[in-house]
Amino acid sequence: MKRLALTLAATALAAGLCCVLPAPNLADSPAPVVSAAPIVVHTKDFAYKPLELTIPVGTTVTFVNDDDTAHTVTAVAEGDKKPLFDSGNMDKGQKWTYTFKKPGTYQYLCTYHAFMKAKVVVTPAPAPTASAK
Repeated sequence: MKRLALTLAATALAAGLCCVLPAPNLADSPAPVVSAAPIVVHTKDFAYKPLELTIPVGTTVTFVNDDDTAHTVTAVAEGDKKPLFDSGNMDKGQKWTYTFKKPGTYQYLCTYHAFMKAKVVVTPAPAPTASAK
């Protein structure tokens, strides 16, 4: 009888402990990685669409030529002779990607059709926030 009482007490104690375990601290878990939707600029009807794009630093943009005519995506800083970036010739259906690694405003144009102009505004990365512990 004494043995049965000890066994029941041990079982009850074990059952009670499993329900009192502390919950995991989710603040210490790494934040989930969220993948952003692809950023695409289309060239159609002799225009870049959208004409202006604002993105955070580190974003990759894909440029797609949807026109029947060849175009370029070329950015040259004022006073520079070498382009900041240049897609080279893009025939109909061709794609070109560029990752914006520095904040700033990037004015670009088509070297074949200088009236085709657009810009990308690259914002700095947000400052890290201190986590509460």
